[in-house]
Amino acid sequence: MMMKKMICFALAAACVATVSAQYSRSRNSRIGRNSAKSEAEVAQDKMDAKVKISQMPSIGPQSLIASPGLNAQGGLQPITKKRRQWGVYDMTYRTQQRWTEDLTVNWYVLCDTSKAKEKDKSKAAKRLPPYVYYTLVTRYVNIPEGDHRSCACLPPSFIERYGEPVVITCEIMTSAGKLLDGETVVSSFQWVKPGKISEETKTAMEWWNDDKIINAKDKAGESMIEVRQGLVDRSKTPFWLVNNADYEAIQ
Repeated sequence: MMMKKMICFALAAACVATVSAQYSRSRNSRIGRNSAKSEAEVAQDKMDAKVKISQMPSIGPQSLIASPGLNAQGGLQPITKKRRQWGVYDMTYRTQQRWTEDLTVNWYVLCDTSKAKEKDKSKAAKRLPPYVYYTLVTRYVNIPEGDHRSCACLPPSFIERYGEPVVITCEIMTSAGKLLDGETVVSSFQWVKPGKISEETKTAMEWWNDDKIINAKDKAGESMIEVRQGLVDRSKTPFWLVNNADYEAIQ
């Protein structure tokens, strides 16, 4: 708990120190860039500005969903009676130009292992760090004007063994790597200030790039965070056939 508070305090102090200076620098540089931009670049900026996150995923029990089943005579019978739950995290965003060629959504998800429901308490059990960290990159193409969804999912075994998310960040990027919109939701504790990520606050909000967080150690010198693979797009889950018109083609 003391380590958590120290990490929180360090990041909060860094945010206060960097955001003010960063805003001044970015404002001045932005003024210089704008004066030199071509008409095409200005027009593209206006189109890019029309891509916005409408709603971030929920963190908590409402995001735990049992996998849909299919009962068919003569088919395979389930070998478990328990309906296991997936972590399903939906983000809604809006585009306001007739067609957008492509958008990339970056996901950064931090899970609290103390929330794991199936803990291995045997003597031979591997030590779990306090947190597990996942990332996912999804590229959508041929996006029409309107509301759309992006979704990241954690399979049941990951939820059971490594716990539920306490921090989720989503970024929407162009193919050239330009940030269009971003937002962070936090549960349980404050590592970053929840809210919109802008060009002025991007560095301060990027907790996943902060060595003080990602490489933090406890008093025994053990890592506080373990990076793992396992976060998947909705198209790779049993939920893909449910309301799949809300999700654009992935490439």
